[in-house]
Amino acid sequence: MIGLADTSALSAWATAGLLQPAEVHGASVLVRSDPAADDTVLLAAALALWAPLHGHACIDLVDVQAMAVAALATGAADGFEPVDRSTATARVVALQWPTLATWLEALRATPLCRVVAPGTHLAEADWYDDRPLVLDGNLLYTQRQWIDERTVADRLLRRCAGQATTPLSAEADTLLTRLLPPELDGTPNPQHRAATTALGTDLSVIVGGPGTGKTHTIARLLVAMLREADVRGEPLRIALAAPTGKAAARMAEAIHSAIESLAGDATLAPSLDILREVQPSTIHRLLGGRGQRTRFVHGPARPLDADVVVIDEASMVALPLMARLVDALRPAARLVLVGDPDQLESIEVGSVLADIVTAAATPGSAVATHVVRLTRPHRQEAGSPIGPLADLIRDGRVDDVVATLRRAPASLVLSDRTNTTGSNDAGSDDTTGSNANTPASIAFVDTGAIELGHIGTAQVDRRVGEAILGPLRAAAIAAAAGDAAAALDDLADVRLLCAHRVGAHGVQRWNRTIESWLREGQPAQRDYAGRPLLATRNDQRQRIANGDTGVIIDTPGGRRAAFRTGGGLRLFAPAQLDDVETAYATTIHKSQGSEYDTVVVVLPPATSPLIGRELLYTAITRARRRVLIVGSIAAVVACTNTPARRVTGLGAALGSPAASADISAAQ
Repeated sequence: MIGLADTSALSAWATAGLLQPAEVHGASVLVRSDPAADDTVLLAAALALWAPLHGHACIDLVDVQAMAVAALATGAADGFEPVDRSTATARVVALQWPTLATWLEALRATPLCRVVAPGTHLAEADWYDDRPLVLDGNLLYTQRQWIDERTVADRLLRRCAGQATTPLSAEADTLLTRLLPPELDGTPNPQHRAATTALGTDLSVIVGGPGTGKTHTIARLLVAMLREADVRGEPLRIALAAPTGKAAARMAEAIHSAIESLAGDATLAPSLDILREVQPSTIHRLLGGRGQRTRFVHGPARPLDADVVVIDEASMVALPLMARLVDALRPAARLVLVGDPDQLESIEVGSVLADIVTAAATPGSAVATHVVRLTRPHRQEAGSPIGPLADLIRDGRVDDVVATLRRAPASLVLSDRTNTTGSNDAGSDDTTGSNANTPASIAFVDTGAIELGHIGTAQVDRRVGEAILGPLRAAAIAAAAGDAAAALDDLADVRLLCAHRVGAHGVQRWNRTIESWLREGQPAQRDYAGRPLLATRNDQRQRIANGDTGVIIDTPGGRRAAFRTGGGLRLFAPAQLDDVETAYATTIHKSQGSEYDTVVVVLPPATSPLIGRELLYTAITRARRRVLIVGSIAAVVACTNTPARRVTGLGAALGSPAASADISAAQ
């Protein structure tokens, strides 16, 4: 029996904070079947195992040092605290990295690694191999990640190459034109184009920022599909799903709202009745989870019994789950992916939606005609600067972003009921040029002015209090009166979002601060009336999803935790809920899929490893009407100039004209 390989060559990478014991041990297991494998292969195997733990599908041997710096800076490896980027760079540069030529030579020589030519199409029977590593050009994968990526690329390209769908009947076409006109205000309507794309192909991808009308489009698309099915005398089986329970609940609310907006049209009643019966679920539940993250009831041998599958919040779907989903679809089923590719990526592996959109921009790509971006704003009020600011951030136009914020006032006052924090800074002589009595859609407090002595931290806190305390006090009053619905409504009006959980700019600090403002002079209690709650884990027993929000209320029977779920308003004894936390403030990551009338965004310093374009974009687009950004100009510049990067080969695979041609020829 071959023993475990000597892993002492990896000790420097472990000491630097890059490799954990799991990756070191895993690499030793992988290379033990090749006694001739040298330290170069051992390091490559460890990094191939390391990559998915940091969101990457593979490692790029050309750019692996940059990947390592980013991982150290964000502290993504369990057990290690993030370090500043200069320290991370110094640690990585000090390691003895193989040259690209040395790495490629060693990997091509070892029987542990399979070498495939990039951009080539392989028949599915040729995907599987007993070698644990796959070298695809300069990208090194574990076999599992490579097969997942191949599965997604192959299934999506096959849908693009499928035969044209039968044209719509005249009745359904007329209905679609009425529901989603081809033109609005004399300009082409992208919602109409998105619907016609979905009706004419087996794959459609509808992307756009919050408020661009994605749910509006989907609801009307499904009504037209149902009418077409009725004309043909064929039932239409629809499945709606999202990656999390919270996202599925939001999808249900949005679809129901869109249905009710059409309810006055009697001719649509039969289709609307059918659509009301379709309940969105999580993708795991749709596929028939077996208690494991990657094993499901539905798959190639037992496909989903659905003619149309709509996946919302597709940017949050990780590569492995997307692979299981596309593998479980019937060949004739239509797949509609909906989401915002500019938001934060999945917390797990890959960036599937963003990769599809990137591939669509490649000349000759098969997916180019299947992706439609919605741009017309609907959620924000007419003239609101939130949407335009989000576009500037998304496009990396840093000078315009800074100019927009410099023009914004520093105060965001919601109503006459709003009070200040009660801080000692009661003066109005700050030098920011704000007008505390002027409501604004966007406000900006430049915390860089603290270092210059222009404002103090108490003034920053006062600005935050002006923006949020009115609704929070109203929620506390409603909760004390036992009015759970009103308390939840008030809490849903406002949220403070942070990049960090801990530290001066983090969730924990702001939850304590806001709690002290609201509870001044009252005895310390854990479960007090008005305390907002956030579920941090799925609770199957109580039927509460990770991300659901609630509030503690007073009732004749004592304190209760009230949650509004798909089953309506439900009350629990606080002791029944283990995985909840106070939620005046939450992380930006946890806010995805949610929206609030007012959002306060607290940015970390410009040197924070969590700084990023997607972080700022996601945070401000949670706001329907008003947003207050608290941070330095340097932090805003760093965010706008720092797009996220997930290393995958999916975008290249979907964008390859040669691969598309090979699949078309094989069908």
